[in-house]
Amino acid sequence: MFPEGIGSVKISLSHHFFLLSLGMLIGQFLSNADFSIQKADSIQQALEKLQDMLCKELVVLNGDEYIGFVNESILLDADNEEAPISAIKINTAPIQLKFNQHPYDGLVMMTVYNSSLVPILDQDNKYVGVSTQLDILKAISLIQSQNESGAIIVLSIGLHDFSLSQIAHLVESDNCRILNCATKINLESDSIEVTLKVDKSNINALLNSFLRHNYIIMETHNTVAAFDDTAERYQQLMNYINI
Repeated sequence: MFPEGIGSVKISLSHHFFLLSLGMLIGQFLSNADFSIQKADSIQQALEKLQDMLCKELVVLNGDEYIGFVNESILLDADNEEAPISAIKINTAPIQLKFNQHPYDGLVMMTVYNSSLVPILDQDNKYVGVSTQLDILKAISLIQSQNESGAIIVLSIGLHDFSLSQIAHLVESDNCRILNCATKINLESDSIEVTLKVDKSNINALLNSFLRHNYIIMETHNTVAAFDDTAERYQQLMNYINI
């Protein structure tokens, strides 16, 4: 059972149904490391923890209540390292997410506030952990099917001619599945750029189909070929070393 507002939604596009999965939550991508410190702890303890964890900022808590952030520069500027964290200025910017929000929200949060950590709270606003930049990247990689083999196709089409249902139909007609789709609008040329990842490596027939329907093929990348090429180069290196 999903929390309220979480589940799956079907979107109908000219008889094609796309399943928009909302089940991937940022709460599933928490760091195993403890980046928190209590506000009653000393500034010296915070500095030592920063050094031990090789990080630049820590989450400040009062029990399991999220208070804010302290970073290295604020701690180093303190006059008395024996003073508690509560004695210095704590960054209380709204850098926090609920556990049932999407990983994309974490990416936006980190970008807007230039933060390396995003505190995650439960439905009762209690602190449950943080998602780091690496955790967010792992989540985005899974969402975009980066670990799946196949091919990437970048198309361009007039903005007024764009039809996601037609693209899906052409892909399905070639016995392919769309693993990921992203779009970028170019207002200067009144066109839209569509980046597709499909689950098929041999896409010659699909490319010809796109060309017949007036799509401009800007780029193609075969992910299997890239992996195979890396493996081949590694084997060549091993053969050279063993000579």
